Amino acid sequence: MVTLPAKARVVIIGGGISGCSVAYHLAKLGWTDIVLLERKQLTSGTTWHAAGLVGQLRASQA
Repeated sequence: MVTLPAKARVVIIGGGISGCSVAYHLAKLGWTDIVLLERKQLTSGTTWHAAGLVGQLRASQA
């Protein structure tokens, strides 16, 4: 069992492409105390499930 730290500067929920990218870039900028939470395995292929939400950002369906 993994023990989570008592505190963190940032907590990222989801280890898909976005979550891993945010963690990577924050670490590259020198941030410490970053926690990335993932239910199962990193980049396990569930990012595409959220792709349907991208359409909500457009002005029209076309």
